[in-house]
Amino acid sequence: MSTSTQIHPDYLALIHHFPLRPIRTRQDHDRAMVLIRELAPVDEGTLSTGKQDYLDALTLLLEDYDRQDEYDAPGIGGLDVLRALMEANEMNVSDLGKVIGSQPNASLIVSGKRQMSKAVMVKLGKRFGVDPGLFLR
Repeated sequence: MSTSTQIHPDYLALIHHFPLRPIRTRQDHDRAMVLIRELAPVDEGTLSTGKQDYLDALTLLLEDYDRQDEYDAPGIGGLDVLRALMEANEMNVSDLGKVIGSQPNASLIVSGKRQMSKAVMVKLGKRFGVDPGLFLR
């Protein structure tokens, strides 16, 4: 049995094949998906510790990319992204006001009467776990 300080050789081999870094392009996404399909075992618990650790980390990176990509479609503006994220997180304007520090500003932003400041975009990015640049559109 390995401890948390030991790195399994399978893990290192996979790192050399496809390093674990943020996935930023469709090509990287596709390569990662090929690896996931190879590693996803038919029977749960059949992977080595190293392969399972790698698969878990790669899955998180893919989920992060997919979450970003979901709101990165052409024709979707920053306000559309905000509204979709609010809906997905079952947030209302009051909840948004708590995140950005002002309920009146939240109301103006959601109604389209006020643009989001960079500081608000950063707060929203942190709250929703997305790149603040998604709100620039």
